[in-house]
Amino acid sequence: MRRILFLTSALALSACTTTRDVKDYGIQPIDFSGNKNSLEEMWIVSKNDYPKYPIDAAKKGISGCVDFSFVINGDGKAQNIQVIKAIPDSTFIQSATKSLKKFRWQPTELNNLRQPAITTLQLDFSTTPVMKVAECIVDDA
Repeated sequence: MRRILFLTSALALSACTTTRDVKDYGIQPIDFSGNKNSLEEMWIVSKNDYPKYPIDAAKKGISGCVDFSFVINGDGKAQNIQVIKAIPDSTFIQSATKSLKKFRWQPTELNNLRQPAITTLQLDFSTTPVMKVAECIVDDA
């Protein structure tokens, strides 16, 4: 009897998870890449995270950035994370990705259906607060 109850519970929980996944993928995300103002009309950052500076890079005075493309899903979490640019090479990718996964977004009143959104975000790493690596400066023109 316990085995049947456990199996029934597991199937019920599995069905709930599957339904959630279908809901998330059933709605096509709107692409807000390069349009931060429009994104902020739909989603606002409710929790951000500062990435940990890799010790080896800090000791060597290495600065850089990681630029991401990703989807803010219906739960306000980053998914489908892709690296667009990483300077220098892969030095900061692991730390930046771990940090991005901790970010959370809240839907605005205009986004009561929790419409997923495609956007970009750049996380910078610098040993001095004001310095930016030239290749990391976003060209807004």
